[in-house]
Amino acid sequence: MMNDLDKAQKLLTAKLMPLNVISKKSNISYDTIRQYASHPEKLEKASWRKVYTLSLIYDDLVSELTK
Repeated sequence: MMNDLDKAQKLLTAKLMPLNVISKKSNISYDTIRQYASHPEKLEKASWRKVYTLSLIYDDLVSELTK
């Protein structure tokens, strides 16, 4: 079972969705999203709220794909 950090990292590194779309959906700046995509380990020090928001986007995406 993946935790929120795993989901957030996978969302950004697996190129499941364009980074600008992730930025809009999460209300996290594009530059920050790009930093996390290039250096997913930085998410380990990110705020819980950012990680959780990204994990929710991942969950929504997975549920759409598995319908």
